[in-house]
Amino acid sequence: MKSIARDENQITLIYSSTTRTGERTYGHISAVKDKELQTIDIAKTPLTGTQWAELAEELNKPLKELFSFEDVSDDDELKTADYDENDYINIIKNRPELLAHPIIIHQDDVKQVTNPTQAQEFLGVDSAGLDKKMMHEDPTISSTTKKEHFIDKPDEGDHN
Repeated sequence: MKSIARDENQITLIYSSTTRTGERTYGHISAVKDKELQTIDIAKTPLTGTQWAELAEELNKPLKELFSFEDVSDDDELKTADYDENDYINIIKNRPELLAHPIIIHQDDVKQVTNPTQAQEFLGVDSAGLDKKMMHEDPTISSTTKKEHFIDKPDEGDHN
């Protein structure tokens, strides 16, 4: 049994609000309306050791690789020392800004996104269903597939 709940109608974002990438990813993913969003801001709600170990296993990475020590000052021991898994779990509890990239979970898919716009790719948000048009052709501005949320274009005579 997974220690972080999963459901086909739920997206879980694990991020740190202390990082720009975390905040921007939260902004992208919070725009999704067709799934329930669970967010875990590790700066406010730390994960357990079991949850971190599970995430590392599902991402097929050692726990250490979930964190980034690039912005740690050169004289900081964190940058050069090698710790065991329990040490890394304690470090991330105290320094949530060290989470390298936000983690998105949907059902059995677990991905660490390096760019906030990847959240849209993970959720299947793209231009699916839109035909490519030449520059001189009118663009598609109405729904052509299910579950799209287009805003209807007002009639030419409607100026509300």
